[in-house]
Amino acid sequence: MLRTRWLAALAGFLGAMLAAAPSLAEDAPRYGFAAGAFASSFIGGDSGPVTPLSETLYSDTFGTGFGLRLEAYRDFDSGWRGQVGLVYASWGGENFVGGEFPAGAQFGDFSLTGIYIGGRYPIGQGEGFRPYVLGNLGLVYLSELSVVSGGSTIPYWSGRWRDYIEVGAGVAKRTSGGTWTLDVRLQTFGAPEPATWPIGAATAGTSLLFGVGYEWERRR
Repeated sequence: MLRTRWLAALAGFLGAMLAAAPSLAEDAPRYGFAAGAFASSFIGGDSGPVTPLSETLYSDTFGTGFGLRLEAYRDFDSGWRGQVGLVYASWGGENFVGGEFPAGAQFGDFSLTGIYIGGRYPIGQGEGFRPYVLGNLGLVYLSELSVVSGGSTIPYWSGRWRDYIEVGAGVAKRTSGGTWTLDVRLQTFGAPEPATWPIGAATAGTSLLFGVGYEWERRR
């Protein structure tokens, strides 16, 4: 279902870009590169099966994570930005007691790596801090994961490609050498592939990202 929604959203995005192509072609394009780092905390999703007696949340089994992103972008005088990027995020595993592990289990580290395309649009005008909204769609590879319980290592998730959606808002501040950005994003990825059923059954995960970035602009 998430894959279907992702494909529909991607088709809509591409359709909107094609519809806007004539007006964008009249703009004076600028291109550049951006790099950023962020902290990530899970706020939604189940990292294990849900039963009448218990629920295993991503926030129960993984601590605060950190990540990096690299982007190439193209700006237009109309305000729109098109971007393509690479993203990496990693979360440290926590010791969890409950759910399928009443005696406790140590979750391993979990990460995602992927590529996305998206757009950004500024809100208002001004030479100071300029707010913006953004959205990205992509595919990410979710890492394998094992848990250790009772002295035994249990395969929990298999590595798998999944859908990726990101929306957010932030502010940009232009300087003499480039542009600094601060933003908050909501990141969602598709459900991991269980390696051991049913203990590894999980849902999509949602995390909140707090990021800082820097942009280098070049004119055509």
